Amino acid sequence: MTLAIIAFLLLVGLLLHGFSYTRNVESRFRPAGSFVEINGTRLHYLDLNVEAEGIPLLLIHGASSSLADMKIALGDLADRHRLILVDRPGCGFSQSSAQVGELSQQSALLNALLAELGIEKAIVIGQSLGTAVALSMAIHHKDRVAGLLLLAPVSHRWPGGVDWYNHAARVPLIGWFFCHAIIPLYGRLNAAVVTRQAFWPNDMPEGYIESAQVPLVFRPDTFRANAEVIANLYPQISTMEKEYTKLKVPLRMLAGTHDAVVLSTIHGMSLRKKVVHATLRYIPQTGHPLHHFCLSEIREELDELQRDLHQQSQ
Repeated sequence: MTLAIIAFLLLVGLLLHGFSYTRNVESRFRPAGSFVEINGTRLHYLDLNVEAEGIPLLLIHGASSSLADMKIALGDLADRHRLILVDRPGCGFSQSSAQVGELSQQSALLNALLAELGIEKAIVIGQSLGTAVALSMAIHHKDRVAGLLLLAPVSHRWPGGVDWYNHAARVPLIGWFFCHAIIPLYGRLNAAVVTRQAFWPNDMPEGYIESAQVPLVFRPDTFRANAEVIANLYPQISTMEKEYTKLKVPLRMLAGTHDAVVLSTIHGMSLRKKVVHATLRYIPQTGHPLHHFCLSEIREELDELQRDLHQQSQ
C-alpha cells in the first residue's frame, strides 16, 4: 500500500510539473509573427520584406523545431527576398489538427496559407522533415511551387524505424501520461544536452536554446504532434517515392558530409536519380542542421534556381 501511495504521489507530482512547465515556457516565449486560420487550423507565420520583387521564399522547418530555428539560420535571406516562415501544425505557436501526422494535410495548409497571402508561386525551402512536406507540396500543389531547395532532405524509406518514444507518445492513455509527466521533466533536464548533440560535429550557435525557443518542443501537446508526423512518416514516404519521377520543378539539394541523422546515400542520392535536372551538393565537415552553417551556399543555390526558372520561362 505504501509503495502504491508513493507511486501515486510521484505521478501527481510529475503531472503538476508538466502543467507548470508548459505555463512557464509559454510565458517566456511569445509569438513573433501573425496568426491566420486555415481550414479550421490556426497557423503562426512571419512574412518578411513583403515588398521585395521576385519569387517569394517559403521556409519549412524540420522535426522538433519551429520557425524560430529557420529565422536564426536563414532570416538574412529577407535582405533580397520576401520570406515566409511558418510553424508547422502543432509546432511552435501553430495549432495542431486532427490529421497533424499527414504530410498531405500539412502541405495543403501551407498551400492555402500562400493563397491567403496572395502568393501565386513560391520557392519552397525545407529542412529535414520539412523537405518531406515540401515534396508533398510539389506533388499535390505543383502550380504553387516554383522550385525546391531541400536541406538535409528526407525523401525515401530507410532501414530501421523511428525512435521508440515517438510510438510511446501515441499510445492511448499511456501516451498522454508519458507526454504530460515525463517529457516536460526530460526537457527541463536535458534540452541543452540533446540539442548540442544534434549539431555534431559543429558547435551549437551561442544562445541557441533561447533564441530558437527550444523548450517549447517539450510541451506535451507539441511533443505529441511531433511524434505523430514522425511515426507516420515512413508509410507516407513510401507512397511519395512513386511520384518523384513526375516532378518537373527545378530541385536542388544540400547535404552535410557528416550528417548522421539523415543519410544522403539513402535520400539525396536516390532523389537526384529520379528527378530530372536535380542537383545534390555537399557541405564539408557539416552535420544535420547545415542551414546554420551554409548561408552563402544557400544563396548560390537560390541564384541557380532563379536561372533555371528564367530558362524555363523562355
